[in-house]
Amino acid sequence: MSEHQYVMHRRLASIKSFDVTDADGSAVYGVKFHVDGLAKESWTFTEAGGTQVAKLIRAGVHVHPTFSLDRPGHGEVTITKANFMPVKETWRIEGTELGDLDVNGNVVDHEYTVTAADGTAVGQASRAWVTIRDTYGVRVDGVDPIVVIGAALAIDVIEHSK
Repeated sequence: MSEHQYVMHRRLASIKSFDVTDADGSAVYGVKFHVDGLAKESWTFTEAGGTQVAKLIRAGVHVHPTFSLDRPGHGEVTITKANFMPVKETWRIEGTELGDLDVNGNVVDHEYTVTAADGTAVGQASRAWVTIRDTYGVRVDGVDPIVVIGAALAIDVIEHSK
C-alpha cells in the first residue's frame, strides 16, 4: 500500500457522524452514528456508492474506553485506550493485518501517530485548530485506511466525552 491522505469532517447536522474525503475533496466514506441499545454506540462506514465496508462499535462497560472494528473479510480489530494520563494519549490497536499497532499523541496538540511493532509510522491524524466543524487530516501508509480513520474517530469520541 502506498501513502494516502484523507480529510475527516464532522457533519454539521450531526453530533457524532463524519464525512471522509480524499486529498482532492472527493467523497470516500460516510460515517454514520447509531445508538444501539442502552450502553452501546456504533458507527457504520459506507463507501461513496453506499456499500457498508465497516462498523465501529463502542460497548459501554470497560475500564478503558474500547472499540471494536468489524470489516467484512477481515478479522476484528480492537482499539483500546491504554492509559489515563491527563495530556499524553496512548492507544493500542490489536488484530490488524500488520499485527498490533500503537497510537501515541497529545491531547493539547491533537496530533496522533500510529506505529507498527518495528517502529514504522503507518498513520497519522491531526486535528485542524480553526474550523467550523471538527476536521482531521489523516495520513495512511501501509495499513487499511479504515483502521486509522476508526482510531481517529475513537479518540475524538473519547475526547469530546470529557
